Amino acid sequence: MRDFLTMYERLEELLLNKLPEYITQWNKENSDLFKFELKQFTNQCMNPGIEKFPYFALTFIEKEQGKKDRIIDTINYKFNFEFFYEKDDIPAYEKTICYQQIICQMLHEDDFEYWLNFEVPKLTQRKFELLVHVEW
Repeated sequence: MRDFLTMYERLEELLLNKLPEYITQWNKENSDLFKFELKQFTNQCMNPGIEKFPYFALTFIEKEQGKKDRIIDTINYKFNFEFFYEKDDIPAYEKTICYQQIICQMLHEDDFEYWLNFEVPKLTQRKFELLVHVEW
């Protein structure tokens, strides 16, 4: 449980404090290519109520340990990101892909030990799952 709390607190810190920098950088590097700019999230916390658009909600789905994971002593933590956008001409799926890539880049560049092995097993129009494999 301590591992989970440490991981969740680090994720919260990154999403609320570092993600805006990554979005700004993405806009500088990619807005001409994609023909749109990503907006900064309005979140003040991880699971807001009704906020100004855009905002995200992060939900912890489950902790699991499959048969092969027991052999190599790994626990898998699954998180769900859901994005809420205002209506515009940009397809929600395109924005979700961009935000997902930014979040993954941010985790890869962070020196936190739990981000060494993660994947995105599911991506939909407004959601993606983040599966973090933690060795213990």
